[in-house]
Amino acid sequence: MIFKKPDFLKSPLEHYRSQLEEMFQAQASVFREKSVKKKLPFVYTLVFQKNEDRPLTSFSYGLSFANHPDQHNKVELCLQMDAEDMAWAHVVGYLTNQLRGDCPFNSGEIIRLGQKISQESDLNAFVVIPVDQNIPKKVQDGRKSSVQLLELLPIYEQEVYNIQKLGLDEFIKQLGKSKTDPKRKPL
Repeated sequence: MIFKKPDFLKSPLEHYRSQLEEMFQAQASVFREKSVKKKLPFVYTLVFQKNEDRPLTSFSYGLSFANHPDQHNKVELCLQMDAEDMAWAHVVGYLTNQLRGDCPFNSGEIIRLGQKISQESDLNAFVVIPVDQNIPKKVQDGRKSSVQLLELLPIYEQEVYNIQKLGLDEFIKQLGKSKTDPKRKPL
């Protein structure tokens, strides 16, 4: 007989993880990173490995504990990439840890890394966008309020001008299915 922990004993991370695992019908690998900001808890990265049905998908947990005056909702980040390289998964936790409390992570926000994210790709920046239709916009984490999910879309730094010229929605539409391709050509 297998015993499961009752919901009232689960931590917010366990609630968040179980909702995502139920949605993906898969077990997430969880990575923990010590906070670089004093008085803030660890940052966790939940990773769902790539398979034939979905790309490598990574979620942050820890951003929602930081406050920013321009951030009106509790936010966590996700990233989807058709790649095997775990650098794509870990960059979500890295950015969450480094920028929480300093960056509002609003839709349309540009984040420049200044270096390639992965050896297999020249993508070197991100734009924050609303999540895909296959991922819910909000997830419960066991606290009183829900957490809003936003997606990090890897881009080339030279595409920032195109995003400003075309608008974010049109830019995403022009990328189409290639938005998860690490080897896509710049727009």
